[in-house]
Amino acid sequence: MIELLIIIVSVLLNMFFVFYTRWLLKNLNFLSENTVNIVETIENFSNHLSAIHELEMFYGDDTIQNLMTHAKQTINELELYKDVYTLTNEEVELKDIFNDETETEEEGKEEEQ
Repeated sequence: MIELLIIIVSVLLNMFFVFYTRWLLKNLNFLSENTVNIVETIENFSNHLSAIHELEMFYGDDTIQNLMTHAKQTINELELYKDVYTLTNEEVELKDIFNDETETEEEGKEEEQ
C-alpha cells in the first residue's frame, strides 16, 4: 500500500515538474526573443543617428556625436551578454552562411578582373 502511494506521488511530482519546466522554457524563449528585438532596435537607432549626423546640416554636432557614441557603447555592452540572452543560433548561422557566400562571390569576381 505504501509503495503504491509513493509511486502515485512520484508520478504526480514528475508530471508537475515536466509541465513546470516546459512553462519555464517557453517564458525563457519569449524573453530571449524580446531581448534580441531590443538589441536590433538599438542598432537601428544607432544607424539612423549616424545617417542624421552625416547630413550637412548636422555634421560635426557634438550632441549627436555623443548620442552616437552612447548608442554604440550600449550595443557593445549588450553584445557582451549575447550568449546569455540568445537561446538559438539559427539567425546568426544563417547570416554567417549568407556572408560567407557573398564573400566567396566577391572574391571570385575580383579574381576574374
